[in-house]
Amino acid sequence: MRPQPLPTLASAIRPRRIPSGVVLAAMRVVMALLFVAWLDLASPRSMPGQHAAVALFAAYLLFAVGMVVVAWSSWWHDHRLAGPAFAIDAMTALVGLYWTRAVTLDFFSAFLTLFAFLVLTAAARWSRRGMLLVMLGLAACFLLAGWLVDGHGTGFDMPKFIRRFSTLMVLLMMLGWFALNTRGLATPRHHRHGGAADDEQATPDTLNAALAYAMDLCGATGGALAWLPMGETRAQLCTVGLANPPAWLEHEALRIDDADGGLPFLFDGARRMALRDDNRRGVLAQAAPCALAAALGVTEGLAIPLITRTGRGQVLLWSMARPNGDDLLAAQGMAREIALALDEEETETLAREVAMSRLRSQIAADLHDSVVQTLAGARYRLQALRADAGDDASAQIDQITSAIAAEQQHLRAIIGQLRLGRIQPGQRDLHHEAITLAEHLSSQWAAQVWVAPHWPAVIGPAALNFAMQQIIREGTANAVRHGKASAVAIAIEPTGDGLRLSITDNGDGFLPGALPRSIAQRVAALGGQITVISRPGHSSVDITLPMEPHA
Repeated sequence: MRPQPLPTLASAIRPRRIPSGVVLAAMRVVMALLFVAWLDLASPRSMPGQHAAVALFAAYLLFAVGMVVVAWSSWWHDHRLAGPAFAIDAMTALVGLYWTRAVTLDFFSAFLTLFAFLVLTAAARWSRRGMLLVMLGLAACFLLAGWLVDGHGTGFDMPKFIRRFSTLMVLLMMLGWFALNTRGLATPRHHRHGGAADDEQATPDTLNAALAYAMDLCGATGGALAWLPMGETRAQLCTVGLANPPAWLEHEALRIDDADGGLPFLFDGARRMALRDDNRRGVLAQAAPCALAAALGVTEGLAIPLITRTGRGQVLLWSMARPNGDDLLAAQGMAREIALALDEEETETLAREVAMSRLRSQIAADLHDSVVQTLAGARYRLQALRADAGDDASAQIDQITSAIAAEQQHLRAIIGQLRLGRIQPGQRDLHHEAITLAEHLSSQWAAQVWVAPHWPAVIGPAALNFAMQQIIREGTANAVRHGKASAVAIAIEPTGDGLRLSITDNGDGFLPGALPRSIAQRVAALGGQITVISRPGHSSVDITLPMEPHA
């Protein structure tokens, strides 16, 4: 079943989506209307170029209405015509300043509105550098208009001109600072939905939630999210609004042009054009078709690349309510939020895999150190019985059977601990339980296995007791099977922050430099240390373990 957009916090706080291009175009219309009205009400004696100025702003009004239609209907045309429209705005301001003699006459205050409009237009559409150039250009236009008025012999009031020029500069600086430093809204946080218990369903749930979040913020009714984890060759895909979407995509469908820096972009497949936001500067340029859009049959929309530590992907949105350049700023924040959620999901998945790997290794070690060694001991005893069959063979077979039954009980305990996901809690008398284990091992291996006395009792956590018993099992098996030992002595004593375990036997010993591999691996995993002293007739394995083992 295809995912449906889920209601999020973004729905409650998202403002009504009115593109800034539409707002600017509407303000241009209002401003042109006011200029026509102001000029019509002015006295011809106070404004020699009144009729020409009225005609100028009437034409400017018609142009403004046309730009509203353009901005409302097409983001592509609105951005394509942004430069020419700004040139017409600036030229209207310059010519209007000259014809109305506003640099010294009382009509200057009306032009402050036009200057503010030009500054805000530059801030909404271009970079910081473009903004500064516009501010300098407006100041130059005012000075040029003043020079032209003065050159034509019109009464020129220098103190008034200086006051108005300084007022204009202060206005430009204030507008520029606020426009550049308060541009954009904070992107709402994306709270990742918890995955299902089944690991195969966790990642799709995360992808569906991320896609719903992006669609909700941009007001889209169609969308897709493709995700390619690191090391994979096929991308996962979830979609909304497609009749028969593919379940997977090849990695070529997520081709991202490195030259674009992974920036979101609006695309128009029919015109092969894309609009990107580069350092707050809208860049409209020819572009190859969006690979993901081409794979899904989408011709126009918003593409948001996702480049993360654990993979890469892309969000594709279409059927949006009046897409425009403002969506690019919001898309960058959305990309960060979605990338964070996907990284968290991949990290948790990796952690689960590592935990399962450790669990499998622990199970293998526990079975090796218990069941495998018990069966090896049974085989050892049976081989001895075959060679020395006598009257007491039946009794020894009974002992072997009892040992196997005891080991079955131990294996059931291990299985129960695995089902609980932990070793049984609580404290144990480590010395007493080691004595019980030694009696069992003596019978199992037909050797003398004993624990050196210690007083007072050695108390420790159950996890440490479990680890210690597995080491004693393996150490005893190694001494009897490989070292041909007939006696094994075990010593247990607490240290300042842990436990010291010593296993000594009278066997043949180890090869020079060799360590008991299984025991060494277990001790290292528990955060302990191991030392081996070996010579014929006397071998000792000394182990220190922390009171709270790592595993």
